[in-house]
Amino acid sequence: MDLGIKGRAAIVTGASRGIGRETARQFLEEGVRVMICGRNAETLEKTRAELAKQTGGEVHAVVADMTIEADIAKLVAAAQQKFGTVDILINNAGQMYSGRFAAMTDAGLKEQFETKIFGFLRAIRLVYPIMKAQKWGRIINIIGGAGKEPDPYMFGSGITNSGLLNITKSLSTEFGEDNVLVNAICPGWVATNLWERNAEGLKADLQVKTEEEARRLAARKNSLNRFGKPEELANAIVFLCSERSSYITGVSLNLDGGRLKGLW
Repeated sequence: MDLGIKGRAAIVTGASRGIGRETARQFLEEGVRVMICGRNAETLEKTRAELAKQTGGEVHAVVADMTIEADIAKLVAAAQQKFGTVDILINNAGQMYSGRFAAMTDAGLKEQFETKIFGFLRAIRLVYPIMKAQKWGRIINIIGGAGKEPDPYMFGSGITNSGLLNITKSLSTEFGEDNVLVNAICPGWVATNLWERNAEGLKADLQVKTEEEARRLAARKNSLNRFGKPEELANAIVFLCSERSSYITGVSLNLDGGRLKGLW
């Protein structure tokens, strides 16, 4: 299927690894020009070089921390300089702020807000005028299921994720007349390093001794009894940025193997 986005220009944040990296790779395979960012210069450059070699596509990289307003401005400016425009924004940078209420700190919640709420909004604020002027744009916010179905262990993430769901729906209405589509992806457990960083906390919460046991119990919470793969998330992200999704906006798509049991 021709997705109709060859030649488009995309920014993918948090693209050094995991879902962001795989999304960048699939965009490049579709002929999209891609700007990636991450906080670690060495890891980011390694990823950029590998993606360029694997796909033969045009991929550039900027070291940027999405909690820093000046870094976001630098990222968008670099994309405009390289591509002349920005057609697609994937707000993927972030962290899973896990733990129950007693583990939540003001500092941790503020960092979560700076990364996901303010970081996402600042990036959108910069790219929207470009998309509006050309009457074409795709914005995808990578959020998470805890915004829809509260989980005591995901208390901090649930607070920010519910806010991002509201932002996604609100902006889809406001931007629709300019043919700028705004959608969200809500991942469940996905086999990335984000899982590895949270494995110890989940082991304690599930009261098990090994990471393997924690993984097995976590997987059982969804209908498919397994973790998702980064490429499965990227498949949906790239589709939602294509011409084939031209009548889809304001959607928050659950990609969690059937974990959430709600009707929306």
